[in-house]
Amino acid sequence: MCTVSQHVLFHLLPHQFGGAVRGGCKVVVHGIQAVLDVHPNWVVLQVNVMNIFNTILHETIFQNLQIARN
Repeated sequence: MCTVSQHVLFHLLPHQFGGAVRGGCKVVVHGIQAVLDVHPNWVVLQVNVMNIFNTILHETIFQNLQIARN
């Protein structure tokens, strides 16, 4: 039987660096910095999704991002 975390990792790897990736934080930080160096007018948004399913709807996040963008 597959655990939830195994199922999530199966679908997210290699596109995530938060779990089961050695040195994942360093990879993300350096990758983001490299992109921002090339695109200095871009911004980064970090969302902590721990337990987000019990507290906020994803649609609410995206609606607020669209409002802020306009």
